[in-house]
Amino acid sequence: MLSIIKLRLLRLKDDTMVFVLMTAMALGFTAIFGFSFDSYKSTVLIVDEDNSYYSEKFIQELSKDSEYNFVITDMETASVEVEEGSASSAMVIQNGFSESIESGSDVSLGMMKIKDDTVILSLQETVSGIALKMSGAVKIADVTAEYIHFAKPEKDRSQAWTAAYESVMDSWKYKNPITVTSRVAETGKDSSYDGLNHSMIGFAVFFSMYTMVFAIGTILNDKQYKTWERMLISPVSKASILGGSMIVAYLTGAVQMGVLLLCGKYVFGVDWGDSMAGVLMVSAAFVFAVTSLGLMMSGFIKTQAQLGSMTPIVLTSTSMLGGCMWPLEIVNNKALLLLAQLTPQKWAIQGIEGIASKGFGFSSAVLPTIVLLAMGIIYFVTGVVALNREEA
Repeated sequence: MLSIIKLRLLRLKDDTMVFVLMTAMALGFTAIFGFSFDSYKSTVLIVDEDNSYYSEKFIQELSKDSEYNFVITDMETASVEVEEGSASSAMVIQNGFSESIESGSDVSLGMMKIKDDTVILSLQETVSGIALKMSGAVKIADVTAEYIHFAKPEKDRSQAWTAAYESVMDSWKYKNPITVTSRVAETGKDSSYDGLNHSMIGFAVFFSMYTMVFAIGTILNDKQYKTWERMLISPVSKASILGGSMIVAYLTGAVQMGVLLLCGKYVFGVDWGDSMAGVLMVSAAFVFAVTSLGLMMSGFIKTQAQLGSMTPIVLTSTSMLGGCMWPLEIVNNKALLLLAQLTPQKWAIQGIEGIASKGFGFSSAVLPTIVLLAMGIIYFVTGVVALNREEA
């Protein structure tokens, strides 16, 4: 087996560019997608037709929301930009807005949009909340100003009203009656989605698969140039040939995963969580599963050229299903979620992301590791059977 390992290691120089290219692409896509997701703000245009004290205050309250990029413009510009897709939506503060706020009646706001999405729905909830706060503040300010004017007639009623209104609106910032916080139980870590972490994990998983599949795919080169047959009639057993090939392919994948984990930590500042042992355990099981998948593909595919054409199709499609490009939490289709369960990418991301992004400990890596090892064994056995049947 040592001679086979040595031979495969010498052949690795032919795959050096694949290793470097896939590592660079993983890091490059992480930088592009990760930072863009974290910094992206949907642009919302505001058309103020009311031009009143309350519409100005309403816009000020909206601008405090850091989730959106609010831009004040006119009706014509808003219509064009929404239609062209330059802005996700435009909100029109119609005439009569101030009267609705003062009277406490329903506030009517116009909305220009191409389609409904989560950004629009979230914006509508934000707008409704601000309008409700303003209407309540007006009523409180009316009562307060009336009382102050009655108790101290020398006090200016308008000043008292303005002070009361501003005080009520400011109090919402510091004294919200209800505060909702989302945290992972017993971890003390915020459970919000981290685009950079997910991109780093997803692209590391996706691009490292190419290196592992092509590393074990050297078997097809051996078959094409009749080296495989010569090895089979040599004193080296078939188990040693397959074992040596698997070990080198596994080490190649493990080194690349290690490089990507280190780059994630020291280049992008990714926090891999409180259980690095769990991250490494899931990564090791994932490398075994993908190496075995490459062996299985080599058992059914005849030439290296066929492997080169089939690998992108298989890996890209399963990576999309497995959540490498986007979080599976946004997928609602039950059929797609069921198919995702059958991909090693899904389990690798679940295990690593559970520790790195969601604050889970080592225990969250156990189930994904078991599933990945089971997948690897199935792929390995299937690949060995396919190779034996081909030689029979």
